[in-house]
Amino acid sequence: MIKEWNQKSFYFGIPGIILQIVGRIMMNPDGGKAGLGLLMALAGTGLLLAGFAYYAKAKGRHPAWCLMAFLSIIGLIVLACLKDRSGTSA
Repeated sequence: MIKEWNQKSFYFGIPGIILQIVGRIMMNPDGGKAGLGLLMALAGTGLLLAGFAYYAKAKGRHPAWCLMAFLSIIGLIVLACLKDRSGTSA
């Protein structure tokens, strides 16, 4: 795994997943802030896309694997299970 890209994936991915979760909670009909919640969820998805792209590159995969961000936590699990093809040892 390539350390530099793995570190960048955390910088983008962690805030992205948090924004997605908080945004989804705010979109609850009882919350009353559905618009702000949607905006936060979309921003979180954008950050998660960037984080997943860096993570895929760190594993020696094509950055298109970042599309797994649309599956949120499930996409993270799928990416984590991919075999490392970077050619570097951990």
